[in-house]
Amino acid sequence: MRKTPVSAALASRPRRIVIDAGLVIQLHCESNEKETRNNMVKSNKTLYRFKMVMVILLVLLYSHANANAEQTDDVFTPVVVSVINTPYPVKGSDGMYHLVYELEALNATGLAWTIDSVEIPGDGKSVASFKGDELANRMELLRDKSPSTTLQPGEAGVIFIHFPVEGNAIPAKITHKITFSVPNGIPDGFKNFAGIPADAETYTYTAGATPAGSSDAIVLGPPLEGNGWVAADGCCDAVRHIRALMPINDKLVAAQRFAIDWEMINADRYLFVGDPGDVKSYFAYGKNVLAVADARVIAAVDMYKNQIPGKLPPGMTLTEADGNHIVLDLGGGRYALYAHLMPGSVKVKADDTVKRGQVMALVGNTGNTSAPHLHFHVMDGPSTLGSNGLPYVIDEFDLVERSASTEAFDKAELEGTPLEVVPVENPGTHKNELPLDQSVVNFRVY
Repeated sequence: MRKTPVSAALASRPRRIVIDAGLVIQLHCESNEKETRNNMVKSNKTLYRFKMVMVILLVLLYSHANANAEQTDDVFTPVVVSVINTPYPVKGSDGMYHLVYELEALNATGLAWTIDSVEIPGDGKSVASFKGDELANRMELLRDKSPSTTLQPGEAGVIFIHFPVEGNAIPAKITHKITFSVPNGIPDGFKNFAGIPADAETYTYTAGATPAGSSDAIVLGPPLEGNGWVAADGCCDAVRHIRALMPINDKLVAAQRFAIDWEMINADRYLFVGDPGDVKSYFAYGKNVLAVADARVIAAVDMYKNQIPGKLPPGMTLTEADGNHIVLDLGGGRYALYAHLMPGSVKVKADDTVKRGQVMALVGNTGNTSAPHLHFHVMDGPSTLGSNGLPYVIDEFDLVERSASTEAFDKAELEGTPLEVVPVENPGTHKNELPLDQSVVNFRVY
């Protein structure tokens, strides 16, 4: 067997060494490059992880800051106060703009809370405040309408708000700063929870801002004609209409918020002469009822007989309350109700169109009424009691005087005595205003 010579073997070794060395060097270089790449990858991963950690930290810091901000804004409100319907200003016959609306107050705790005061900042300025007897006279419990400023656990009440402002001071937004107390003192545990100072005897917070509605009330013609019309139970503090808050169709509504019961006095200021139980003894009875605008009739009811004057009829149903009545669609989401019309006098029917000043019926004494009069109000829907009452103004009337008070009016109606009146500061012709409660006005029809 042939063997390789030793010299040849020795001669070949360097080549193998060189080749091996090159391979080693090559492998070493490749190893270094791989390590470098690995190091770069590791570096990139480290940088990526660092960036991710920083992003997470920033997110956590941002969330924590927002959480702190939200916690700062959160207010514990043991009595939940809310505006039931948008407050709309209306210009009254005194030249002032009147805001009339309701606050619902619901006690959502197991403590009894007393509402001590309500301050009303409008656009950052105080426009009204109520406390003491004035507040007590404006608040009643929802369950039975009894007057009370204290709400037992789970109990709800209503505060009837009214305040006048000058025309250039109508607030765009209204807030309510309310101060509460607990009859036997606020418990320490509650103070600690709500962040109230330990020595505090009351708790005050400001409810969210409510935008005020437009002051551009619909302008209407007079609903009646002639002299001596008394705006009984009108805007803005008479209780019979303004406080007629009713739960209808799953909501609280005050359709009669700006309603007026129009009754007539003669030249000697009597509401009636003769038998008080006879509708014909009353000067309002049988007078023409006029369309206040060009409009469409959406309801006309003439099926009820007159009530006997002197007291409200018993057992009245929701459907019967208006008696014979007419509802007009005035356009723009506004509707007008004429109620208690004379039997057999309604001259229009549903879907008829009427012109302003057109005689539609006669004043009667049907439905829920104790004396002949015209009940008139404007609302935001066709339901006469299930809609929200809206303000309106009459384009022209003469303001003569006013009844001394609601009590004076009731006395004249009950006893048949002359109505006690007092002078007004601004008698004469008024335009685009709402006759206020107990105003005595004359209507001219052109």
